[in-house]
Amino acid sequence: MERSFFFLLVLTLALSFSSAYSRDFISCVESKSSNASSISQLIYTPGNASFQPIWQFAVQNTRFLKPSTPRPSIIVTPTDESLVQTSLLCAKKHGYEIRIRSGGHDFEGLSYTADVPFVMIDLNNMRSIDIDVAKRTAWVGTGAVLGELYYSIAQKSNNTLYFPGGTWPTVGISGLIGGGGTGNLLRKYATAGDNVLDARIIDVNGRILNRKSMGEDLFWAIRGGVASSFGVVVSWKLQLVPVPEKVTVFIVNRTLEQGATEIFFKYQSLATFEDRNLYIRSQAASEFIGNTTQKTMRIIFQGIYQGTTNELIPVMDKVFPELGVTREICQEMTSVQSTLVFFGRPSTTPLEILTNRSAIPKSNSKTKSNFVRTPIPISGLEKIWSKFFENDLSGGLLIIPSGGRMDDYAETATPYPHRAGTLYLLATSVNFVGQANDTTPVSLRRLAWLQSLEELLTPYVSQNPRESYVNNNDLDIGVGAANYKEASVWGERYWKRENFKRLIRIKAKVDPKNFFKFPQSIPVFKRRGLPQ
Repeated sequence: MERSFFFLLVLTLALSFSSAYSRDFISCVESKSSNASSISQLIYTPGNASFQPIWQFAVQNTRFLKPSTPRPSIIVTPTDESLVQTSLLCAKKHGYEIRIRSGGHDFEGLSYTADVPFVMIDLNNMRSIDIDVAKRTAWVGTGAVLGELYYSIAQKSNNTLYFPGGTWPTVGISGLIGGGGTGNLLRKYATAGDNVLDARIIDVNGRILNRKSMGEDLFWAIRGGVASSFGVVVSWKLQLVPVPEKVTVFIVNRTLEQGATEIFFKYQSLATFEDRNLYIRSQAASEFIGNTTQKTMRIIFQGIYQGTTNELIPVMDKVFPELGVTREICQEMTSVQSTLVFFGRPSTTPLEILTNRSAIPKSNSKTKSNFVRTPIPISGLEKIWSKFFENDLSGGLLIIPSGGRMDDYAETATPYPHRAGTLYLLATSVNFVGQANDTTPVSLRRLAWLQSLEELLTPYVSQNPRESYVNNNDLDIGVGAANYKEASVWGERYWKRENFKRLIRIKAKVDPKNFFKFPQSIPVFKRRGLPQ
């Protein structure tokens, strides 16, 4: 009885202190605003009925929708830059950390969770899109998602321009660029970060900086080094790229019994194909054969060609006849329609779905990533398939091919280093469908299987360092930054040595007290001694 009373007393006091700190933060923001009543409608605390729905809306990975996930102390939903500035200054003053959320696709939930008191700045309201067709540019608010951007570009340019971003419509533009950004135009126009012309960022002192005033070092860092390590980007100026009015899309399914292993072996060299208009991603998973208990692998090849079917067929007949692409399976459509197809909708789906964030399904998964520089041999592929046969059909594999325009960039051109010599990004995952959360016995078995697959892949993926994609962030590969040796365990996997060292030097200049910190953020070391 006494223990229960003591627990309730501690809980009550903790909530009281939390509420007091929240009031202090809100008072600070209101004191610096010319319209306090308006500001109060953009700030939410746990006692507000809208707090949970706002937090939950952009949690794109539902494995974090569980009671044990730490919520913010305060949510700020700014409509302009001034409230972002004020929120940063007041968070510093009252001892809060900051988390910055755009689309909410952070694979580890780091944009909306933390184990310390924090203010979440939700940029959903800052989603303006201003397109200049004549100059082929667009200024985009950092709260905009890819679907909204693609829809706007298609409407304004009459399907003659696009942006080389990712394929999932609810991915936030800022998170995508902050990690480099890969998509269907990778081989033609390189990464999203390679196609950024300018940005507006609010630094740790509340200053609004553009490319000229921030300097080329910081501009370099935010286009692949995770922008939220350095400040809050509030808008991006993008270089739009020309696309044909019609592109050609095809999908080919093959099982092991249909020669999928040999086809996949040849497919791995897609990065060496000369025609940069051709992009083919693939997905693989195990399945039962008919009504039997025997399993096979099904590999789905999803291709897009920047041109017509008549132009595509001779290319495929020359470089990849094994895939068996025929006119009958090809479909010509606009680039924006191809985005619909690549996230699993028919090309005839009304385009307005791209602007409806609630209509896009969320994931419930854990993902790991590697980069492959030498084709995995047939024997290695067969080991991978056997590992999938041990899985309960919850596992998946995704291949993002590289090459083409990517080979034209030095690996230091932006923080994204996975350039010449990279064949493809290999992402592996498990889902938690049918489970209450990711800690049930079944879920833990799935996670153990994913880790065992990661170990199996070791001989076949890049080494020294073993590379990973920061936009598929994975806390399993390491956290902590007490010194360079500790931080390099995960930092060099994302950025390689030279880029990581440069990011650390830039961070020390623009945020020397490490206000913008989170697990796997660019570190600031208390002692000097960055390795040469």
